[in-house]
Amino acid sequence: MMDLAVKIFLGTVLGYLVGSIPFGFIFVKLSKNVDLRSYGSGSTGATNVSRVLGKKVAALVAVLDALKAIGAYAIVINLTANPLAAFIAALAAIVGHCYPVWLGFKGGKGVSTSFGAAIIINTLPAILTFFVFVFAVIASKRVSIGSLTAAWTFFGISVFTKVAAMPMIFAIFLAIFLTITHRENIKRIIEGKEKPLWQ
Repeated sequence: MMDLAVKIFLGTVLGYLVGSIPFGFIFVKLSKNVDLRSYGSGSTGATNVSRVLGKKVAALVAVLDALKAIGAYAIVINLTANPLAAFIAALAAIVGHCYPVWLGFKGGKGVSTSFGAAIIINTLPAILTFFVFVFAVIASKRVSIGSLTAAWTFFGISVFTKVAAMPMIFAIFLAIFLTITHRENIKRIIEGKEKPLWQ
């Protein structure tokens, strides 16, 4: 049997590599033969894909990005039977999505992959937060505002419902990490320069 350190190492590496699969970049490259990072925000996530290939493809990319965290968790829990290793794999998938080794560590903002991880780690708050995200995006016309609102709402729900240690650690990680990945968006929001997703 693998000891805990090996299981955690396995989970971290596997989760990161699964998360690093740049679906948005691949779809745009195959369809338009261009680098998605040269458009819009420079992100490889679904929001930027929508600017190049439209909302339907962007929705598919969002689902695939969410499945990266779910898949990483499922693979590691089946290989190791260790919830901690699987938990770390899901977190590593989020990091991999944002900083993929294949693209010079320049990827997406981590929202869809984070949602996938949230569904696995704390399902009900994740579902409630999704509706908050949708409402915030519609109200503000900006995915960045919806994403940040959702991240901190998820954290708030986790605190209010007094979740267990692992989901609480995830909620703290999610709120801080997504705030970091959206730091340029926050700057533009403050300056009134954040462009709406639609007019």
